[in-house]
Amino acid sequence: MFKHLLFSNVLVLAIFSQAITHTYAKEANILSLDDAVKQILKQYPSIKIARLEVEQARQEFSKIESQLGWVLNAQSGISRDVATFDIPRERFDASVNLSSINKSGSSIELSGDYAYEESDTSVIPSLVNPSERTRLDLNYRIPFAQGADNPNYNEGLELAKAGFDITLADKINQTDALISLTANLFYDAAATVARIDDANASIKRSLRLLQYVEKNKSLGLVERKDYLDANALYMNRIAERDNLLVIWSRQRSELNRLIGFKASNEFSPDIAEQKRELVRDNILSRVYEVSPTLQFQLALLKQTESEIILANDAKKDQLDLVLSVGARNTSGDTALGSVSSDEWAGGARLEYRFSFDQRGFDADLYQKVLRKQSVEEEITRIKTEIDYDVDSLLEQIKRSETSIKSIKKRLSIEKEKVTEAFERYKTGRSNTTELIDNENALFASSLLYKTRSIELSRMYSELDLLLGELWDSKVLLTHEQSTE
Repeated sequence: MFKHLLFSNVLVLAIFSQAITHTYAKEANILSLDDAVKQILKQYPSIKIARLEVEQARQEFSKIESQLGWVLNAQSGISRDVATFDIPRERFDASVNLSSINKSGSSIELSGDYAYEESDTSVIPSLVNPSERTRLDLNYRIPFAQGADNPNYNEGLELAKAGFDITLADKINQTDALISLTANLFYDAAATVARIDDANASIKRSLRLLQYVEKNKSLGLVERKDYLDANALYMNRIAERDNLLVIWSRQRSELNRLIGFKASNEFSPDIAEQKRELVRDNILSRVYEVSPTLQFQLALLKQTESEIILANDAKKDQLDLVLSVGARNTSGDTALGSVSSDEWAGGARLEYRFSFDQRGFDADLYQKVLRKQSVEEEITRIKTEIDYDVDSLLEQIKRSETSIKSIKKRLSIEKEKVTEAFERYKTGRSNTTELIDNENALFASSLLYKTRSIELSRMYSELDLLLGELWDSKVLLTHEQSTE
């Protein structure tokens, strides 16, 4: 009898020492998926790089908008040379040019020149020497064919926007992949913790059964086979739990690496129960709106449309009307005295250019049209995939919720069966085999309920990712956040 009691105490100490290895999961910090995602968005290197690349793409707007800015050119110089009749001459000149292109495609140019000349000898007395000449011109160019409406500017802005959208969609897609990886690891870890908790609960129940069997064995009420079966059940649960602790250690380290914590940081995954109304049409329209893969192709479509407009403009003939008005002034000294004259100048001219060989322009335009068709086909394919993905996910969620309800009812019954069978066992109206069977059924039901509940939460997080609600993509739009 003493040996049996000693064995029971050893078993109690053993289960206590084994169970303590997982008490940290209850005492450690609670970690939700939302917390993990926020931590990744804050510190993960690829997210910081993505912010920089998005900011780099944003700068393209400034480059295009600067096309409408005023441009100033200026130059001046001084020289000494030999003029007509080998007469030495000194000259100083300066010029200024100010130009700008309008959104309409027209351009305006304001230019001014000043020149001072002085020769050592005046061959002709009426010639001005030294002389000062001032010239001021205003030119206005209006394109009627190529360049009309300034496609280089307008479509340049569209190309810049498309390029920005392409970069942003690509980085959102990459971040989605990282967040999806984190979510899957988080739910795998949560499932492992749930299995560990179930194993610990089963160990306690198995130990209680083993103690009763041992007691009855000492009284000669059960056979050794019953004792061995109960002991095997108990040791099997311990082995399962210990194996799960190894898995949990690996998952914990990997999750800590992703969220930037120490590998040994202890935490307990917190799974929030989710329940919401799912309207297919609303979900589909939202996914179409935020899907990075679809948005990437839509931006490519805008890009090809702008490129086609530019290619069409490049094919056009050049036909420009140039209007000009100006003022002239000449002053200086002659042998007959000082002179000063003022005149105005003006005019209008047409400039025309035509390329006889259009094959290069046609080929370039055709390439861009083919590219646009390819992008349109890809958009159709992606929308079809989204339809299938959303329908499949919604059906899985619906069936999982139904399954969980039935499993929960079964779990409640299995708990009652274990309690009732144990009470009958105390009075000799049940046997060890029935208790073991009931324990296995309860263990399986509890584990199934928890894992299915976790899988349902995983499905909802997948839906949130599709809807763009699992994380805020705006964090990629603010470069300053990357330096915080």
